[in-house]
Amino acid sequence: MRVALTLASVLATVTFAQPATAQQSSVMFVPVGGGTTKPVPQHPVDPKDSPEEIAKDAQRDLRDNRFYNKPGATRAQYDSDWQECRLIARGSRTPAGTVPVVYNGAVSPIAAGAGGLIGGLLVGAMVEGELRRQNRKTCLLIRGWRMVELPPDAAQRVSAMSEADRNDYFNQIVGADHIDGEITERTNFSLPVETLGNVDSGISGPESLFIGKKIDAWVPVTLAPDEAAVVLAYRRPGELNAGRFVQMDVNRYDAQAQDLIYQPRDWKKKGDKTTYYVEVPSGDRKAGLEVQLLKLTPGDYVITSTSFARVAMSSNCFGAPTFHVGAGDVAYIGDFIPVWGARGADGKKQFGVGYASRIEDARRVLATKQPQLAAAMKAGKVMNGATYACSAITMDRWDINGAENVPALATTASTAQ
Repeated sequence: MRVALTLASVLATVTFAQPATAQQSSVMFVPVGGGTTKPVPQHPVDPKDSPEEIAKDAQRDLRDNRFYNKPGATRAQYDSDWQECRLIARGSRTPAGTVPVVYNGAVSPIAAGAGGLIGGLLVGAMVEGELRRQNRKTCLLIRGWRMVELPPDAAQRVSAMSEADRNDYFNQIVGADHIDGEITERTNFSLPVETLGNVDSGISGPESLFIGKKIDAWVPVTLAPDEAAVVLAYRRPGELNAGRFVQMDVNRYDAQAQDLIYQPRDWKKKGDKTTYYVEVPSGDRKAGLEVQLLKLTPGDYVITSTSFARVAMSSNCFGAPTFHVGAGDVAYIGDFIPVWGARGADGKKQFGVGYASRIEDARRVLATKQPQLAAAMKAGKVMNGATYACSAITMDRWDINGAENVPALATTASTAQ
């Protein structure tokens, strides 16, 4: 019982976090974009698996009482997507078809996290197996598949079918337009606007400017020729946001390779000053509007994680917000709103980080101590759907409301439909 309870608590914790850093890992997973985003390069299924073997494996999630459905899809499309999501979830394939880099194959990041709580390989395997299944499910949902759970009477009718009839039933039902049952789907990857509070009228506390730990915000900030600045704000418009800690993790990104750019092992020896990764924690959680100024080297970046704690549990690797800054730019990328327990239109409580663009508020706060930067600040362009190698415990996707999707890259590999 103690093992089961602890395992449940670990998995429950996972569901509330949004993303994790790419440098806390052992094995790096590479998932893909999907759903309503533009297609991105995908890998073919494992060439060692025959169509018959793939179909047999994919049948694991075609059960009497539960299965996947996408209107208009075929059984072959389901088998292919299921197999690709399985390979992604276990970290054995990248979207381009290559084998992911393994920093330390002897240590599973999932098992390592659970081992400190309970100890023993058995529990680590249980947690890892459950999380792989959850990541496979998330992958399928993001690709537009719906999980259907049948009522008991309908499930009994399917159970009573012969093997041939059941196989014909699933061949038809995976692509049926109408399904009777409880449907789980994901069509939106942003928090509902109604959960953000009134971002236009008031904040829950004073305004503040944070440039970094132990850095005096009154000291003028200058940018070197090879530097850029990013401005963002943590906005807390009401009681549900007041005092909430929030952190974002930002990683350097290669838009062409669709992967993170990692800091070389010999960076210090070579005097490499490139920004590869930066944590952006709350500097003043009591502030109603907390403006943050980051100095980065020019290039592309992705927001790999957001969390309400300093250690995040999941990653935006199925689709992350991305932005570009050039040398000398002072780019505002938005206000980020911690949402904790706000109810959506459906009455369900929502947890996560929302988004609003309020550049003039950020400019006003920045101008109180850094007037030159405030005058130079312009709106940066944030786009959705950047995918990359993922090493977090859970894999997810986070979209910025109203942002465009990153353009698809030309590829000869198969693409998600």
